[in-house]
Amino acid sequence: MTWHPPVPHQVSDTAGTVWSVQRAWPDASAGTYTLEVRSPLQPGVQAGFFSKGRFEAVTVNDRRLPALAAESAKGELVVHRAHKRAVLRTPDAYIKVFRSGRASAAAASHRTTAAALTEGGFDTPHVISAAPDVLAFSPLAGRSFYELGQDQTGITDAAFASMWAGWSRAWIKTLASACRPQLDNSLGQLPLRDAGKEASSLRRWVDHWLRHSEGVPEAAPARATLLAQARAVTDSLLSSPPDPLGWAHGDLHDKQLLGGQESSAASGSRGNPGLLDFDESCRAEAALDLANLDVHLELRWRQHLLTARRYAVAHAAVMSAAEHLHVSPHRFAAYAASTRLRLACLYSFRPPWGPHAASYLISLAGPVLPSPTR
Repeated sequence: MTWHPPVPHQVSDTAGTVWSVQRAWPDASAGTYTLEVRSPLQPGVQAGFFSKGRFEAVTVNDRRLPALAAESAKGELVVHRAHKRAVLRTPDAYIKVFRSGRASAAAASHRTTAAALTEGGFDTPHVISAAPDVLAFSPLAGRSFYELGQDQTGITDAAFASMWAGWSRAWIKTLASACRPQLDNSLGQLPLRDAGKEASSLRRWVDHWLRHSEGVPEAAPARATLLAQARAVTDSLLSSPPDPLGWAHGDLHDKQLLGGQESSAASGSRGNPGLLDFDESCRAEAALDLANLDVHLELRWRQHLLTARRYAVAHAAVMSAAEHLHVSPHRFAAYAASTRLRLACLYSFRPPWGPHAASYLISLAGPVLPSPTR
C-alpha cells in the first residue's frame, strides 16, 4: 500500500468518548494534525488537535475564537477548525465566527461581490448582522449541488442537467456583469490572486506533504514524484501568458452551489442557483474558479459520489462556461493541474481518502484524478 499521512479514523478524548474524524489539516510538525470530529452521542462537530497518539479536544471555549462560546448557545456547530473559524446553524441564520477583528474583511468582501452576483442571476445570502468577530447570514433554500448530485431518487438526470445548465448561464452572466465600469471599480478593491499566488498555494500543500513524510522510506517514491509534478505545474502556471483578470469566487466547488427548492429541482424547473461563501473573493483569471470546480467534480466521480453520466453533464457545463468566457485552454489546463495536485496533497490527510490520494501522487502519467472516460 502506498504510504500516506497516518491520520486516525477515530480518536478518543480524556472522558473516553470515541469520535469519528471528519476532516484533518496538517500542523507544523510531522504527525500532528488539527481535527474536526463527530460523535453519535451529540449533535454538531468537535474540534481538536492530535499529536503523539493523543487527542486534545477544543471546545466552544476556543481561546483564539473568543466569540464562539456566547454564539454557540444560538445553534448547532457545523464547522469548527480549532483556533481558525467556526460556523453555527440556527433556525434563522448561519453564523460565522472569526478570530478577533477578522470578520470585517469578510463582510466587506461579501458586500463588494453581492451586486455582481445578483445581476448575474445567483441568489446569495445577505448579511443580517456584523461584528468584529461574528457575521450572521440569511439562509438560502435548497440543497448543495454536492448533495443533489448523489440523489438518485429525488433528482432525475434531466433535472441534474437542467440545474448545471442554469449554473452555466448564471456564471457567464455574472462574470460579464462584473466587468461593467460601475462594478469594476468596487471589485478592483478585492485582493489579487494571480498565477504566482496560485503557485504559492500549491507549494504550501506540497510542503505540508513533504514535511509529514520526511524520513519515511516508504514515502520516498511519492516524494520524488510530487516534487517533479510540482515543478512541472508551477512552470506551466508561470510560463504561459495569463488570461485577463476579473472577479473570482476564489473557492468555487459544488458544496458552494445551491440548486433551489427540492421540489423545483426534482421537476426540472429553473430557479436561480444559489452561491455561498465569499471570504476568498478576489481578482483572478476565470480559469481559477472553473478549473477548481471541474477538478472537484472529477474528485466526486472518483469518490463514487457522482455517476459517470452526471460527471459528464457537469463537466460539459463547466467547459461551456469556459468557452463562452474565452478561457484559454492552456490556462484552464494549468490551473486544473495545480488543483489536482493540491487536492491530492489535501486529501492525503483526510480519512478515508488518504490511500487513494496518495496513489495519485505516484501516478507517473495522466491527471492526478483520472477522468471517468478513461
